[in-house]
Amino acid sequence: MNLPSVLGGAEADAGGQGTTMPATGRADRPGGGRLAALIGAGLGLAGVLAIQVAVLQQPGYLVSRAALLYLTMAWWALGLLTAALLVLAAPRRLALALMLAGTVAIPALALTHGPRLSDDLYRYAWDGRVQAAGIDPYRYGPLAPELAGERDAWLFPDSAGCTADHPRPHCTRLNYPRAHTIYPPVAQAYFTAVHVLPGPPREHKPQLYASLASLALVGMLMRLLAVRGRDPRHAAFYALTPLAGIDAGSDAHVDVVGVLLALGAIAVLAPPVSRAGGLPPPTGAVPSRGRRWLAGALLGAAVAVKLYPALLIPALAWRGRRSRPVSVLCGTGAVIGLSYLPHVLAVGTGVLGFLPQYLNVEGYDQGSRFLLLAGLGLRGTAAKAVAVAVLAAVTAAVLCRDPDRVPVERAALWLVGAAFLTATPAQPWYGILLAALAVLAGRLEWLAVTAAAYPLYISLFVNLPGDAWTLRVGAYAVAAAIVLAVAVSRSVRRAGPGADVGVAVGQPVPRARL
Repeated sequence: MNLPSVLGGAEADAGGQGTTMPATGRADRPGGGRLAALIGAGLGLAGVLAIQVAVLQQPGYLVSRAALLYLTMAWWALGLLTAALLVLAAPRRLALALMLAGTVAIPALALTHGPRLSDDLYRYAWDGRVQAAGIDPYRYGPLAPELAGERDAWLFPDSAGCTADHPRPHCTRLNYPRAHTIYPPVAQAYFTAVHVLPGPPREHKPQLYASLASLALVGMLMRLLAVRGRDPRHAAFYALTPLAGIDAGSDAHVDVVGVLLALGAIAVLAPPVSRAGGLPPPTGAVPSRGRRWLAGALLGAAVAVKLYPALLIPALAWRGRRSRPVSVLCGTGAVIGLSYLPHVLAVGTGVLGFLPQYLNVEGYDQGSRFLLLAGLGLRGTAAKAVAVAVLAAVTAAVLCRDPDRVPVERAALWLVGAAFLTATPAQPWYGILLAALAVLAGRLEWLAVTAAAYPLYISLFVNLPGDAWTLRVGAYAVAAAIVLAVAVSRSVRRAGPGADVGVAVGQPVPRARL
């Protein structure tokens, strides 16, 4: 078994020239090593589920114990190892069935408990309730007297219940109860839909619909991987991680809906599979105007769920010398503008909600939030200037890329990955987008960056051994080192003997089967 080659990322192309795949049927022959990989994957999946049970059964509300960090990082390690074994395992169909079983079991288990790391889903439920009552969600904060009739014993428990379950001023499960909502309008539409649609009570309803969105994301990853001639089992590198189990399953973060829409935009822009040989045409082929409009609309909807998918705009709109960005940009702008328009007419600049204060709370206004830059001695204005310069340089590289060598998902990964390494977000659920792009682009080393947010986030709530600042900076520094090391190793392999071995674009390649 060649485990390092799987963990290092499946090569979407050999030196940018094509795709290399094993001979048809090779992965289906259950040799001793591949059968052992299947058995190991089964044991690994059982271990992942056992860790998930331990995470869910930690006492206290949300992030209450240091054990959560150790369990979460163990989940990351075992989940990635299990995913690698599933990719290597045979019989192939049995390995795929095992992966799908785990993909369903993890969110199903999450539905048995409440949220684990974040209480954002309570705000989702509140916003959906307010909109269903015919009140613009950007008009009032939850404690406004105008909304007194919408408050109930679940989101606003009595003093005894509040103290026992979730101590917070004014006895509410909502975070920032005086602040107007921060979530964009398509996210608000999703909250309202969840409120109106049938489902289990209380926390479990947003968990259910976020889990369904996460399962849809896994399905989309599998389909896009297969279309690109890649093994769809690589989707396990998202499905078996805490991103799917905690952030989407337990905590029901709306980010998974935005990522699903963003990948939909990439899927629309991807060239259709040709009937001759089962191959897509060269990646630089320009999609039709209708497809570009649709891709832009889907990306606009993703941005109107969470703002940071806007990072993908240069990758999707500009496609090298054959670029025709107007349709994509117009589609994106139209959806964002139309979704905000009724709220702007109703509350004006109130649609910004808590966003300005959020940037201040997170330290981005002062430039104190850029951990890797701070580790290099850069803070304040200098840190912000360097962060902007880094993102500008990566954007320029994306705009100048050759789409025949750099597919759209890899260009998008450059942009999102650079933003993560400069902004070093504390919220682990933001990493769902980065992880999906890493899996789709075959650059699995970037999963280390998504995992780096967990030590930072959990250390904000509990005391961990050692210096918290060193842990936070060190987590992202180790992740950046892994990305750099794998990138250097990949470049060395391409430059070495046999680098030209592979299949050129346009030549037949065995197509992965679902």
